[in-house]
Amino acid sequence: MISENILKRLGGSLALNRARTIAARGYPIFNRRLSYRKHLTVLHASIDDATTSTGSVDASITVDESNGSVAGYACGCAEAARADRTGPCKHCMAVALDYNRNMRSYEGYDPTRFIKTSSCIADYLDRATPALRVRAGTDGNDRGSIDFSLELAYDLGAWNARFKIRGAHGSYILPSISDVLDNVKAGEYVSYGKKLGFVHAPDAFSAHGRDVLAFLDRALASRRTMDAHAQWGFGLRRIERDLHISPPEIDELVRLFEEEGFRLRDGSKETSRGRAMHVVEADPPLSIVVKPLGENGFELVRSGQVRFVDCGRTLYAWKGDAFYRCSPAMRAAADFLLDVYASPVRQLLLTEDDAERFVPLVAASLDGAIDVRLPPQLEELRPRPCTLEFYIDRGAGGVECRPVAAYGSQSHGLFATLGRQDYADETAEAPARDIVRRYFPEIGEDGVCAIPDDETDALGRLAFEGVSELQRIGEVFATPEFNRLASSARPSVSVGLSLKSSLIDVSFEVEGMPADELSALLASYRRHKDYHRLKDGTLIRIAGVDLARIDETASLINASKAQLDAGRATAPAFDAFALDALADDGAKDASFIAWMDAFKTIDEDAYRVPVGLAATLRPYQEAGFRWMSHLMDLGFGGILADEMGLGKTLQLICLLLARRDEARATGPSLVVCPASLVYNWAAEFERFAPDLRVAVVAGDADVRAEARRGADADVFITSYDLLKRDIEDYAGMRFWCEALDEAQYVKNHETQAAASVKAIDAAHRIALTGTPIENRVSEVWSIFDYLMPGLLGSYTRFRDRFEAPIMDGDEEAAARLSALVGPFILRRRKADVLTDLPEKWESIVYARLEGEQRALYQAHEQMLRMKIAHEGEEGDDSRSKVEILAELTRLRQIALDPSLLYADYRGGGAKEQAIMDTIASCIASGEKMLVFSQFTSYLDIIGAKLSEQGVKHYVITGSTPKKKRLALVDAFNADDTPIFLISLKAGGTGLNLTGASVVLHADPWWNAAAQNQATDRAHRMGQTRIVNVYRVIAKDTIEERILKLQDAKSDLADRIVGSGGGTSLASLTKEDLLDLLG
Repeated sequence: MISENILKRLGGSLALNRARTIAARGYPIFNRRLSYRKHLTVLHASIDDATTSTGSVDASITVDESNGSVAGYACGCAEAARADRTGPCKHCMAVALDYNRNMRSYEGYDPTRFIKTSSCIADYLDRATPALRVRAGTDGNDRGSIDFSLELAYDLGAWNARFKIRGAHGSYILPSISDVLDNVKAGEYVSYGKKLGFVHAPDAFSAHGRDVLAFLDRALASRRTMDAHAQWGFGLRRIERDLHISPPEIDELVRLFEEEGFRLRDGSKETSRGRAMHVVEADPPLSIVVKPLGENGFELVRSGQVRFVDCGRTLYAWKGDAFYRCSPAMRAAADFLLDVYASPVRQLLLTEDDAERFVPLVAASLDGAIDVRLPPQLEELRPRPCTLEFYIDRGAGGVECRPVAAYGSQSHGLFATLGRQDYADETAEAPARDIVRRYFPEIGEDGVCAIPDDETDALGRLAFEGVSELQRIGEVFATPEFNRLASSARPSVSVGLSLKSSLIDVSFEVEGMPADELSALLASYRRHKDYHRLKDGTLIRIAGVDLARIDETASLINASKAQLDAGRATAPAFDAFALDALADDGAKDASFIAWMDAFKTIDEDAYRVPVGLAATLRPYQEAGFRWMSHLMDLGFGGILADEMGLGKTLQLICLLLARRDEARATGPSLVVCPASLVYNWAAEFERFAPDLRVAVVAGDADVRAEARRGADADVFITSYDLLKRDIEDYAGMRFWCEALDEAQYVKNHETQAAASVKAIDAAHRIALTGTPIENRVSEVWSIFDYLMPGLLGSYTRFRDRFEAPIMDGDEEAAARLSALVGPFILRRRKADVLTDLPEKWESIVYARLEGEQRALYQAHEQMLRMKIAHEGEEGDDSRSKVEILAELTRLRQIALDPSLLYADYRGGGAKEQAIMDTIASCIASGEKMLVFSQFTSYLDIIGAKLSEQGVKHYVITGSTPKKKRLALVDAFNADDTPIFLISLKAGGTGLNLTGASVVLHADPWWNAAAQNQATDRAHRMGQTRIVNVYRVIAKDTIEERILKLQDAKSDLADRIVGSGGGTSLASLTKEDLLDLLG
């Protein structure tokens, strides 16, 4: 088990609370696995997180299960990457909490590794062991009766406490407070003398004794805390016999020993036993007599000797053997009493002038606590009882209040500067003025207070809060006009939903206020106002009124002021799902409920996989095909966001084939993809739907124009870059469906690529991407602005409602966005459809040679064809075959990258972009990849590109020492490095690289078995994920023909290599080699 206290100390309470929420849900956590390293357990899991590019993060945490401590942690989230972040993030802590609950669900878990006594048994044994020792080592007469007595000591303003520990037969001075606490925690047996020795278990003490122990434990802990904050570094503080106590601790001890009594020693004499004290719940009998002293002053005569002890909330008076706990009235006069009774001056004097201040300020405040006797000439200065009166009226300019302080038949304005009487009671008037100022922003010279009529908030505070507070301190006299200012009615608004003509009818029903003022009410709510003014001037209180869902509904459908005040608005059908989440079930009529049920229910019989599809769809792929079909029939677009390698291409091809006849009545479909995938799409159509007529819009401008004129085409395929160039040429063309592959290419709505795809006129729109969000929330808006313009409103509105709050960590905003777009996104992970998948999924990525690379390839190919045609004419047939094999290798190098053959070549290779795009998709999906090539110099090219982009990678070639190879393999399988570049000879066999789940072959190998051996570096025992294998092929080259020969199970490749049981090169005919060149 992993201690939550340890997690909280390392990562903070906020992150721990968020981790608890994640772990409590359970469903966002998947791919649970663990490994053991000596005494450590390393936990790994993936966690759903919509704010990341992949939709999830990988988190790990290393723990020592023997003591619940944390030894390490790592996570791919942005929070964990912050430079100022210390401690594990919420994802790492969620994995730890999840493991505590679901240990057996972690792959690799061994229940026998750590065996610990069950907590219920351990708890009982911990409780029972001290009791057993008590029975064995304590006098039966002492059991449960050990207690403490208290002696307080006061010397030079400081207080100390000393304790005795006592049993049935005797008592002893407690020699060390720290020791007794340690002994109780350890259950130790301690002898204090002949009359007392016992095992220090809690049940050896009386109830009062345990309370004293608790006090001492708190006192010691607080002092250690102060030491830690002061960073003294003297180790843990110990308290021996004397405890220096604070005023609040004096109060606590006095209350603790109130019944038993305690002794109090005055002075530092150790020989004094002190006086036995008892607590009295009363004021000490005191009086102060003010006597005239000649003609110029007075003398204050104190009766009785008393020492006051101010303990904060309580005032004590120490007199004789009594410790008086003073009343609140005497506590209120503590400042004066402490000064006067602590003064060493024997005669206290008062001038005549100060006497006039003394009577109202001091004598009045002491009434009820001390008997204050005044001479006749000062008695007249005693304050008369003050009555506060507030006269409030409302006029055209606002509200006015005249506050008055009345003393019997005499009165004056509370804020009057002239005519104030000497008898004014400032202790009553001053607080009243503070309260009036709190509610009235304007106070005139005549003392009249006012609130202008346009100060709605101030008027509301006065009407709903201020009046009751003024009534608490005085009498309020308000006119009927003011009483009509505020209404006690609380507004409520409900929503109704129905469906009419494919639009949602939204109705608003208002109670507690006029219905045609709903827009104004929401405007006040959005400005976070506590009060709202109706058209007739009446104020209503809206603080605490739940208008959040009504406001969210109005914002969602962008309801206008006129629609809100009319109580009715309409919204497009795609808003139904968010409205459904916002509204109560009772708000939805039968038509709305039926439509929602129809959306959620997909009729499998209505969407049959077309007979002409040259592939067998897996169950989840059939579900994806039906989902896209269903969305189209309802007039919606959608994002197929399956993880990399789950066959998004095949699912879309199936859809276009199934709707071919329907589409031909409207127009062709348009597939837009990255340039490196254009011919790959064409090959996939040819492979899976040969009946569809496909036109590739690529090449130079004339070739593209000719392709677009293909009137009988069912599908056009072009790239984002070419669509930007040709967008004007697509004007006037009507498409049945526009589909974007790798739709993250339009994530920036300000780019030409985004503008171009949105300019296409298409009846339906689909997006394919494995990473709907890569970096920013705005990417969702851009893709949905293409799919269904209006769903998320304008970008400015989206930024204010969703993007900014989500970036600030607002999880409610993220939930609202998910409710809006969730129905139009279908995402399956490999882990979700594991039972539907093969162990290995192979795909081909095509790249077409262009420009200088194509010219070089064609020249070499023609030269080799001529050489083969003249083979044998020169007489040395075997040497000719060797030369031909060398030329074939050079041809393959040109197809890969001409710079492998020509050092001065700078034109780049067609495969490079396709490989880098595939690598980018892999990394975005959170996968790790092996990249194989026969040519180490080509691995250098790819490695340089990766370094330019800041992508971590490892490399193994023939020059890598064997010991280092194994170290690199172990590192790759354990760390977060995503790419491993490997040459055929160095890493094609013997390595275990199950940390990768994607394999890419940059160039095809003659020997298919050798190629499969390389693939098996990842696809082998210990691999728990599906392995995706990509072969990058240069189209219309020797590579494509080698691939076809391999697929046809030809033994030509084996014969060329001349090994593994195949025929030697010499047995190849001229026709065999010419077939290889095409």
